[in-house]
Amino acid sequence: MARIASAVTIRFGLFEVDLGRGTLARHGTPLRIQEQPFRILELLLRQQGEIVTRDQLCKVLWPEGTHVNFDGSLNAALKKLRAALQDDAENPRFIETVPRQGYRFVAPVHVINDVPATFLAGQVANMENGDAALEVRLRLRPEFSQELSAGAPWDRQRAERAQRWFDYLLLTVAIVFGSWVLFFIVYPVPRPSVQRMNRITNAGRIDEWGGIVSDGTRIFFLERGAGRWRLMQTSVEGGNAEVMAAPFEKTRLFAVSPDHSQFLIGQFTRRDDEMPLWLWPVQGGEPRRLGQATGHDPAWSPDGTQIVFVRGQNLYSIRGDGTQLRQLVHLEGDLRAPAWSPDGENIRFTVDQGEYGTSSIWQMTADGNGAHPLLPSGTQPSDQSAGNWTADGKYFLFSGCEQYKCNLWAMRDAWSWFRRSHHGPFPLTSGPDVLHVTIPTQTGSRIFAFSFRSRRELEKLDPQTMRSSMLSLDSLAQEASVSPDGQMVVYSNRPDGSLWRSNTDGSQRLRLSSVPLGGLSPRWSPKGEQILFTGVRNDQPRQIYLLSSDGGALRPVLPNGWEGANADWSPDGYRIVVTMRNLKIHPHYALFTLEPTTAIWKELPDSKDFSEPRWSPDGRYIAALDSANHHLALFDVQRGKWTPMASGGFLEAPHWSVDSSSIYFQDQLDDQESVFRVDVATQRVQRVLGFGEILRVSATHCFFSGLGRDGSIYVMLERGLTDIYALDIDLP
Repeated sequence: MARIASAVTIRFGLFEVDLGRGTLARHGTPLRIQEQPFRILELLLRQQGEIVTRDQLCKVLWPEGTHVNFDGSLNAALKKLRAALQDDAENPRFIETVPRQGYRFVAPVHVINDVPATFLAGQVANMENGDAALEVRLRLRPEFSQELSAGAPWDRQRAERAQRWFDYLLLTVAIVFGSWVLFFIVYPVPRPSVQRMNRITNAGRIDEWGGIVSDGTRIFFLERGAGRWRLMQTSVEGGNAEVMAAPFEKTRLFAVSPDHSQFLIGQFTRRDDEMPLWLWPVQGGEPRRLGQATGHDPAWSPDGTQIVFVRGQNLYSIRGDGTQLRQLVHLEGDLRAPAWSPDGENIRFTVDQGEYGTSSIWQMTADGNGAHPLLPSGTQPSDQSAGNWTADGKYFLFSGCEQYKCNLWAMRDAWSWFRRSHHGPFPLTSGPDVLHVTIPTQTGSRIFAFSFRSRRELEKLDPQTMRSSMLSLDSLAQEASVSPDGQMVVYSNRPDGSLWRSNTDGSQRLRLSSVPLGGLSPRWSPKGEQILFTGVRNDQPRQIYLLSSDGGALRPVLPNGWEGANADWSPDGYRIVVTMRNLKIHPHYALFTLEPTTAIWKELPDSKDFSEPRWSPDGRYIAALDSANHHLALFDVQRGKWTPMASGGFLEAPHWSVDSSSIYFQDQLDDQESVFRVDVATQRVQRVLGFGEILRVSATHCFFSGLGRDGSIYVMLERGLTDIYALDIDLP
């Protein structure tokens, strides 16, 4: 076996010996070993496999002239060495006793690294520091030079210094990390807040349906008066609004291209119709069709290459040059207000479940995949709509409504690793005005919102003389129904939607329903003894209720699993006709007759998607409106057939004359929001009363609310103002 003449580190079994440092380790764990046992181990390793006599060991351990009990001391040192190595003299694994000769290291060894043997055996360094351990190491390891021996302490000092720096670094990192954790927990990112709110317009007749569009310096909106729409513009700082010279008589401006060179506009006849989409140069000129795109609410992608728009229950995309029209997604419900994320990867939009459902914001990828609601079910606010990102993409702003009260909300999209941040959503405003629809400008810290302030008055008008008398109601009344004898009125009240009853002079007010139940579409029984209404609770199907006109317990009348929209009484007061559906077995609304006392119900044939039913006083007919509110139809109860009666822009509130000879209704999109009458026998339509003069002078809207037995007309006058406000928001 060759001698190990230059090994620095030697490994055997689970042990490792560093001859340069004079250390012994087991499995990487340093072991404590005295100098003499280590010197014996080093000598045996250097002559691995060969016999080392006791005389050789004594000469290495005790220089000439040393007086000691050699045999006893050597045996003691060998015993300590075997104990450190967990070796057994009777059954040795490492150190074998050769009788009468000496000792031999029998385990295989592995040399880890070498240092060239360049110096004479037995040379001892003459160190100025007189380090005894170094002198022993040189005596045991003659291959060390005097220069290497002198450098060993410096190597050890450098290693110790590096270890100290490493410890300091760990301590610094721990302090910094602990400080960050404390700061992260104790000082979260503040919630966004409104700093200032300034009124931009003073028109009062802005149509919210037209939305708000901004190019950073101007805002554009629609103004409506007596059935006419005008495209308006004003500075983002406010001032006088000016009429824009629009290319069509009825023009709606939807968006400005990212490079501010083109407007996206629509040409409409009626508000709720799909309209052809056009591109119109900002500097003026002739518009050009956007391919075959027909719909509403188009929105540019951030790079200006794509446009998404809504058509019914579908979302489409088309290139800016009018090519590559394709459908992205189809969902149950009406889609509106799509918005691109600033990075162009996602699209968010509003899904409206219809007049009797709620609206929510959905998200999908730009290619139409992964459509899902943005907020979990039950998250406030219950109604969400008209959302858009801020310019930097950190926040998503939207309109949120609870019980007729709408405010601005914000949701944080960006995550901060430095400070704890809440996702939201957070309310930015809280009354008293109704605020909704937001649009960020180019700066990202200013948004625009509609502010709606409204009060309503119920008046009784004589169509012949136009003489009027006011009925005393709460100024927050939403919709009202006068009793058959004209002495009492029932109405729903804002902002909580509670149902109230009072005399027409305002006396004897009585609350009929309380939060969280709201009441809509109240109807008196023929004798005025009971009230039928639609009950509304958040996140629950709508139910039809009966209750006494004097108050008392509510009685639900719909079968289990069904939800209702609105209802009316039969002339005898024992049955009702109701708009209802069952999402599992009958997912579309239809008309049914129902006996509340027996729970027997029957569907009217071919009545899918009809609503607002009204039973004629003679019991022969049921009038109803289609789902788009464009058509009024008549159902013959005896013959079981439908007959179209009238059509218009947006029909509402059908009511029968006392003699059942004609049906009165209102067209909200008529120039004067007029009330019409259609003769059942001849199907001749005649204007009964126009509200043009009232709209020009004192009211923003007029709502037909019923007929008196003397032929007078009840009308709810809305004396409200809609204006645009600029809100400067702190978005941390």
